[in-house]
Amino acid sequence: MRVTWRWAVAAVFLWVALAGQGARAQEYTGCTDAKGQAVAVLEDSKARRVFETRLVGGVPVIVHNPQLLPDLWPAARLFLFAHECARIQAGYLPPAPQTVAQDRSLDCQAVEWLVRNGRVRADDIGLIEKALNGLRRSDWRYVAEEPRRVEVAACYRRIVESLAKNAEGTKRDWSRCVEVCGDQMVDCRAAGGRVGETTVDCMQVYLICVDICNRRYP
Repeated sequence: MRVTWRWAVAAVFLWVALAGQGARAQEYTGCTDAKGQAVAVLEDSKARRVFETRLVGGVPVIVHNPQLLPDLWPAARLFLFAHECARIQAGYLPPAPQTVAQDRSLDCQAVEWLVRNGRVRADDIGLIEKALNGLRRSDWRYVAEEPRRVEVAACYRRIVESLAKNAEGTKRDWSRCVEVCGDQMVDCRAAGGRVGETTVDCMQVYLICVDICNRRYP
């Protein structure tokens, strides 16, 4: 069975859409640092930015101030959380200065985090750009050191296409694995179920083989 590119893309978009709908309730969770350790998220109404990183006992912690930019569209706010998570994963910890170039380099990483965690849908991307690019210059001080234009649509397409290719490759490998199982069953039946001095249930062997394929290529 040959898996088409369209099937792979459709599967990934469906996964992103369904997962995104179920994840909205767990807004600011799931961030890990470069070592894979969970990053705690705390609220502080005195924090100077919507999201910022602090070191607590030498460990990075994301601090959220829900009182800043309260009308910011939720998905755009979630992008800012993902962006701060990407900053930690990249090792840009305080007191290292933040720059526009650094922030732009983290935009795609933030989108990738959202996609891989099922926290964003395709139609969210344009709205995230619109919400952040529509901020007044005076509001940007709650987001970053300097205002910048956020353009992440190309990042999103590239990431989804990459995931689709991986899905296609995995499905193709699974299909080949199952084909081998089928060939083995045909040979088994042709031999009357005899394997050396032993007689086996060919269908049972086939089902075990397929189960191995399912585990190897989930």
